[in-house]
Amino acid sequence: DRLAQKIIEMNEQRRQLVADASVFISKQADESYEMYGHRMCVVIDRHINKGVTGILAAKLVGRFNVPSIAVTISEDDTAVGSMRSCRGFNATTFLDRFGDFFINHGGHNYAAGFSFPCSQLDEFVDKLKSFSSAVNLETECETIDIDAEIPVSYMTPDLLNIIDRFEPFGEGNREIIFYSKSLPVQDAVLVGKSEPRHLKITFDCGKYKFPAMFWGEGGRLNRDFKTGDRLDVLYTVNRNSFNGAVTPQMIITDIKKSSQGSNTNEQS
Repeated sequence: DRLAQKIIEMNEQRRQLVADASVFISKQADESYEMYGHRMCVVIDRHINKGVTGILAAKLVGRFNVPSIAVTISEDDTAVGSMRSCRGFNATTFLDRFGDFFINHGGHNYAAGFSFPCSQLDEFVDKLKSFSSAVNLETECETIDIDAEIPVSYMTPDLLNIIDRFEPFGEGNREIIFYSKSLPVQDAVLVGKSEPRHLKITFDCGKYKFPAMFWGEGGRLNRDFKTGDRLDVLYTVNRNSFNGAVTPQMIITDIKKSSQGSNTNEQS
């Protein structure tokens, strides 16, 4: 029991580290995605805990659907980073381009790690910029495996209890992908500090109004759907920490307008 409790406590600490890092690198991630021409996303911050660079990079892949890198600076002034990839792009082949630049690096097609002296950080960024033009991403439709279909009546904060049973997520244990049909859109707004290109959606799930983020898909509002419509949604669920309050939040993978049509005074 003591060991189990210790594991639970460590998992809670890891989750909080990831949540905190996701907040303070969010703006940098947006700017990086633009700077690399929507081909890569790179975040560098010494406040990122070394133990969660891989999870953070994976979350950036989920957010932007491009190869992503998260780098932190350790106490001995060594830059330590993780790369996660997608859409057929080979992470280790890309990092091999840096030759003898790294102290060490390794991994496989979709996940890799590396380290190098912090004194070479500017050179590292310059090399990333010059090599990013070589990032060619597959554009064919991706097949997504759905783990569970959740009826609208089950869309409550209790979904977090299901998530907790399968953590920690990472390489070899991806986040659970849910599917829900005919979710009524109560509200949808564009968000983003420099350029509002993300979507914040609130789904009316009866007793609970479920918040959701759809990263980089602001152009779909009033084109593919509008407030009042019903949507079929692929998504993951995580915790959103803001001003000390923790609430569940959907991270949308994809949507389509439901064949059941708009929500016109219907109550789930």
